[in-house]
Amino acid sequence: MYGAIEAGGTKFNLALANDRGKIIKEKTLATGSPQEVLDQIISFYRQNPVQALGVGLFGPVDLDPSRETFGYLLKTPKEAWRNYPFYKKLSQALPGTKLALDTDVNVAGLGEYYLGNGLGKKSLLYLTIGTGIGGGYILKGRPLQGLSHPEMGHILLRPHPQDSFPGTCPYHDYCLEGMAAGPSIYGRYKKFGQDLDPNHEVWTFLAYYLAQALVSYTVVLRPDQITLGGGVMHSPNLLTRVRENFADLFHNYLDLPPLEDYIKTPHLKDRSGIFGALLLVLDENTKKQLILDSDLEREN
Repeated sequence: MYGAIEAGGTKFNLALANDRGKIIKEKTLATGSPQEVLDQIISFYRQNPVQALGVGLFGPVDLDPSRETFGYLLKTPKEAWRNYPFYKKLSQALPGTKLALDTDVNVAGLGEYYLGNGLGKKSLLYLTIGTGIGGGYILKGRPLQGLSHPEMGHILLRPHPQDSFPGTCPYHDYCLEGMAAGPSIYGRYKKFGQDLDPNHEVWTFLAYYLAQALVSYTVVLRPDQITLGGGVMHSPNLLTRVRENFADLFHNYLDLPPLEDYIKTPHLKDRSGIFGALLLVLDENTKKQLILDSDLEREN
C-alpha cells in the first residue's frame, strides 16, 4: 500500500492507494493547529499502514535534506505553522515508512505533467491561486529547484490603474500573492470571492495580475503548457479574462500554442496534488501502470 498527503493552507487531503496506484480510501482534514493535524494523520496511517508516503506540503518549506531543518515550514503566513518540523514529527511517528517530501504546488505539477495537461509535453508550469499563490515548474518530469523551491507567488506587479489596494502580503506590497490570492478579495471588499458577482471589478483586477505573472513566467521559463489551479480559478469567466489580458500584454512576442491550450485549468480538477504526492513514492512499474490506466480512461 502507498499513501499520499496534499497539505494545503486550508485543508489536508490524505489518501491510501493499492499496489496499482489506484486510490481506494481518502480523508480530508481542516488545516488547524499543527498538533491537531498531525494527530489525525498519524491515526489514519496507523489504521491504514503504508510502505511509502508522499507529501506535498504548503510552503515555504526547507527542501534541503542536508540541513537539520529539512522539512520545516519556514515563513508561512500561517503563524502557528512557522518553523514547525513537519517532516521530522511525521517520520518519528511512522517509523519504517519511507517518506518523500515536496511542495504542494510541485506535486500538483507532477500530477498534471504525468496524468493531465502535461501528457506528451516536455515541460509544464503549475500555479495554484487559492489561499496563497505558488508555482511549480516541471521540466522533463522533475520539479525545478535551486537554493530551494521557487516562490512564484512573490513576484512584483504593476498595479491596475483603478486598483488602490497594496495587497495582503506581510513581506511585499504589490506582489502576486498579495494582490490576487483569495485573501486579497476579502481584504478589498470584506467579502469572499464566491459572494461577489462574476462581473464584479475584482475579477478584472485579478485577471490583469495573473496575466502579468504569466507573461513573466512565459519569457523566463518558456513552458510548453501552463495550468492554473486553486479555488479562485473556479470563478466563472476568470480563465477567459486571464487569456484575454495575457494576449493584450504579450503582443504575440513569441510563438505559442493557441491560448486555449496554453493556459488551462487542471485536467485532474482538484485531484492534481493528491496524485502528484502519490507519484513521489511509486516505483517505476507502478507509476507506468498508473499512467497507462490514466491514458485508457482518457480514451474511454
